[in-house]
Amino acid sequence: MSEAFVVLAILLVVGVAAFSFEPANPLEPWLRLVQSYGTERQPSQVTFADQEVLFGAKRKGLKKLSIAARFDATIDDFGFWLTYKGPLPEDASETVKVPGTHVRFLLQNGDRYVFELYAGPPVAVALSGQLGATLMERCQPAAS
Repeated sequence: MSEAFVVLAILLVVGVAAFSFEPANPLEPWLRLVQSYGTERQPSQVTFADQEVLFGAKRKGLKKLSIAARFDATIDDFGFWLTYKGPLPEDASETVKVPGTHVRFLLQNGDRYVFELYAGPPVAVALSGQLGATLMERCQPAAS
């Protein structure tokens, strides 16, 4: 009888946990950026089209927002523009305009360049290839 009670208690706990579990929103890093930097404006030209961008936090792993998430990016005198090319909630902007002073280079791992974008809390992004290299150059302090 006590074994049956233990099994029943375990099933009850697992059942309650399964129904009360709310998975993390995969778009959360993007939505945090939209809160701070969302804009309806578009850059005058797209410099880096159809880019793969990974998102996360400094101490957590970086991953795509969705399987097919792609971005158009521009780096100009203002800073860093990023346009999400995929489905978003109706109230979320598809473009963020991050001032250059709010972008910090963290590290390079092979062909990936990891940056921290100041938001609340900061969002880490990993960029590949020429996009990452160009943004890293912009983040370097000018030589005196």
